[in-house]
Amino acid sequence: MRRFWMPVLLLIAAAAWLLPARKPTVDAPPSDVRSTETIETHGTGSERDPYRLNWALLMEAERGASADGTITVPAEIARYDGTHVEISGYLAPPVAVDRTSELLVMRNRWDGCCIGTPPTAFDCIEATLVQSIPIRGRHLISFGTIRGRLRIEPFRVGRFLLGLYRIEEGIVDGLGH
Repeated sequence: MRRFWMPVLLLIAAAAWLLPARKPTVDAPPSDVRSTETIETHGTGSERDPYRLNWALLMEAERGASADGTITVPAEIARYDGTHVEISGYLAPPVAVDRTSELLVMRNRWDGCCIGTPPTAFDCIEATLVQSIPIRGRHLISFGTIRGRLRIEPFRVGRFLLGLYRIEEGIVDGLGH
């Protein structure tokens, strides 16, 4: 999966590094204000009762990132490493395949090019599925839920943090059905 998404994420990281930072608007809240989304989770972390995570919680990891690409994952997120989780989001399969056992799960809808908001290391998850699923269409983005074992491990290229979250043994509901 990383072979597929790495060039795309590298292009995004390079563009973010080369383009000047946007100045915040007058209406923008201070950077230390947390999202109004709740970060509570439910479940026990077992396969039968996975933690039900949300994007507000996963995005909190951004607080531990530094400019050189290193990251210290906050304890309230690190505790989910290796547990069974469930999260809903936009599911993006690789392009031009009939079946896939890999997906990118994202907070925001993004078509891989020009429609939507490109993901960051904090609002997307690489997912490997237990079994491959059929894909209708060449590049189908849909909303769904995935369950599996969460792994939290930084994936860097140089000083760019490209990924942080992976789901192994994933079972998906909402794509290819």
